[in-house]
Amino acid sequence: MRAQTEIDLCMSGGMGDDLVDLRFLPRGTPVRVLYPDDVDRASVPAFLRGDDQVRVCARLPTGLVLCDGTAVVPGPATVTAPEAVALLKAWFDHLWAGAMSADVRAVGGLTDQERTVLRLLAGGVTDDAAAARLGTSARSVRRVMSGVMGRLGARSRFQAGQLAARRGWL
Repeated sequence: MRAQTEIDLCMSGGMGDDLVDLRFLPRGTPVRVLYPDDVDRASVPAFLRGDDQVRVCARLPTGLVLCDGTAVVPGPATVTAPEAVALLKAWFDHLWAGAMSADVRAVGGLTDQERTVLRLLAGGVTDDAAAARLGTSARSVRRVMSGVMGRLGARSRFQAGQLAARRGWL
């Protein structure tokens, strides 16, 4: 309630949901909230104000609250050791980078851009060639593919292709 810098939350239907009532977060403090990718998007609260953001992500941990140099993890346990909090923050940032905006309307599990990138790469096109066809950068192609891999829980592009094919995404 007294956070001043930022608040990062993993709301996975577990402990984090019980610890934080999103309606009472302090005004003026940016909030980033991660939900599991199978969450009913209609149930995601429309509490967003200013810089607040909501994303969805595969393989979300069961609750994590990061707030002004402190972390609360399942237990509930409060972590204040700077090294441990930094590690949890880096982990959250990694999950955040691979997550998809909660307001993106995915068809069959993928956005149009993700579907196009996945099909191009599955067809043997390089990142640079895919970027040229899409009118974007190779870095953007890698970012999109990283997000797809994160949602699928894939450790490699090859595995992502297999998992996407199994889900009927290709």
